[in-house]
Amino acid sequence: MLAPLLAVALLITGCSYHGAAFIQSQPPGAEVVNVDDDTVLGVTPFKVWWREDSQEKKRINVRLQKEGFRDKVTSFWVTLRHSSKSEALDEPQHVEVTLDQNQ
Repeated sequence: MLAPLLAVALLITGCSYHGAAFIQSQPPGAEVVNVDDDTVLGVTPFKVWWREDSQEKKRINVRLQKEGFRDKVTSFWVTLRHSSKSEALDEPQHVEVTLDQNQ
C-alpha cells in the first residue's frame, strides 16, 4: 500500500540532485562570473551549489576577473551526487585557478 503512494509522491515532487564547488583563486578576491548568462556567482574563495532534476554531470563555465590581472575562463564538471544542498556544500569539489598579472 505504501509503495504506490511513495511512487506517486516522487512523481509529484520529483527528485533533485545537488552538487557544489569550492572555488579559490591565486590571488584571492577574484569575481567569478557564469559565462553562460553573465551572472556573478561570488568572489573567491567561496562555495557555490547547483540543483538539477537528474544526476548527470553538469559542465560549468566561469570567468574569473580581478583588477590588475588578466581575465581567465575555466570550466569544470560538477557531480550532482548529493540529495540535499547542505550535503553538497559539506563535500564540495575543489576548483583552484591562478590568475596572471597584467603586464
